[in-house]
Amino acid sequence: MPTHAPDLLPTPPGGRGLPVLGETLEFIGGFTKFLESRRNRYGPIFVASLFGKPTVFMRGAEANRWIYAGEGKYLENEWTPAIAKLFATGSTAMLSGAEHKARRKLLAPHFRRTRMEDCIPAMVDITGTHLAQWATDAEHGPLTILPRMRALSLEIVANYVLGDISELGVSLAEFSREFNTWVAGMFVPFALAIPGGKFARALAARKRMLALLGELVGRRAAEQRRGPDLLSVMLDARDDHGEPLPHPVLVDELLQLLFAGNDTTVTASVNLMYHLCVHPEAAIRTQIEQDGLDDRGFCLTSIQAMTYLEAVIKESMRVVPFGGGFRVMLEERNFAGFRIPKGWRIAVGPHAVHFEDDYYRDPQRFDPQRWLDPHARPPFAYIPFGGGPRTCLGMHFALLQMHVVLALLLREYEWDLVPGQDLRFNELPLPNLRSGLIVDLRRRAR
Repeated sequence: MPTHAPDLLPTPPGGRGLPVLGETLEFIGGFTKFLESRRNRYGPIFVASLFGKPTVFMRGAEANRWIYAGEGKYLENEWTPAIAKLFATGSTAMLSGAEHKARRKLLAPHFRRTRMEDCIPAMVDITGTHLAQWATDAEHGPLTILPRMRALSLEIVANYVLGDISELGVSLAEFSREFNTWVAGMFVPFALAIPGGKFARALAARKRMLALLGELVGRRAAEQRRGPDLLSVMLDARDDHGEPLPHPVLVDELLQLLFAGNDTTVTASVNLMYHLCVHPEAAIRTQIEQDGLDDRGFCLTSIQAMTYLEAVIKESMRVVPFGGGFRVMLEERNFAGFRIPKGWRIAVGPHAVHFEDDYYRDPQRFDPQRWLDPHARPPFAYIPFGGGPRTCLGMHFALLQMHVVLALLLREYEWDLVPGQDLRFNELPLPNLRSGLIVDLRRRAR
């Protein structure tokens, strides 16, 4: 069991790499290969020099439990330099300790699964409109799904977060370009604002988006107009002292919510479509389930009946995991026989647990059935949305969106992979297919 660290224990084994750079470039160039080579050399716990700091990698559900339990005690969240400079500085994600806990307490009730019912009609309408356009465009040739899923998802999220998105003052397509430029700068190895570079362009895009959102918040606050959107909720929210959220904090939270509700959901949805292409038996069974539903409407109850679709979603997010981050040690501790000094960084993410034989039989195989068979797994053996105090606030919204989009696709359309495309996955910033997923899409024959 982890305890306070005696001086006698060794630090984890590992290398240091190049001066200054350490092993950062190798990590960014392919972290799956990086992790496998280090684990083969050093074992399940090792240290590497990343982004100027010793970074410890651990493996297994018990390691995840120790990391998540340490939040605000012996561990604190840490972002890479690029994300720290580009993200919304006053948002929940950037806070720690008591501030983070208080902000989550304020926002969490509005992200509970039971509060998602009101999102469904708009989500269905927006999805149906986009998919109909996909089908029209597909009459003229193959579709690249990734950019289309980005547009669909951003409209869903913007509608939920902001309400009337026409009030932004720019088209959603224009805002989307700014958004994508901003996100692209978050995952550069060094946060250097070289003119014309990816990070400099991201900073400029962030500034323009904050200005647009700031004007929107100002207008909505002055006009005292309210709706079912999250901006209205946050304008009326009060902390434990009865105080509203300051204007800059509201703007930062909006930007964070747009980010959190979009990119990872897009990636997961595109990967779901890919897995249904390459595993036709799963596609057929998922389609049969949709065709056989007693209630073909959309509500929380009818979505809960989509048990096989949910199993496919879970399995897709297991075999192509994303997400992760870093914590920094606030004090020296030990874990599994190693001493971890104060100031060292801890890496956390699903890659270290989703392929463990201890938790998943034949873990390399795509098998949705594993989620339908009763099989006890320890807590933190499946962490697509993180865990502990920093579990993704938008988890229920993301899962709801995936269910709606995939259900509508399966009911009305069929799609096949176009031959010859690059079906390898990127690793950073997100595990997107390099080709963007190019498909022939058509309406289902009735």
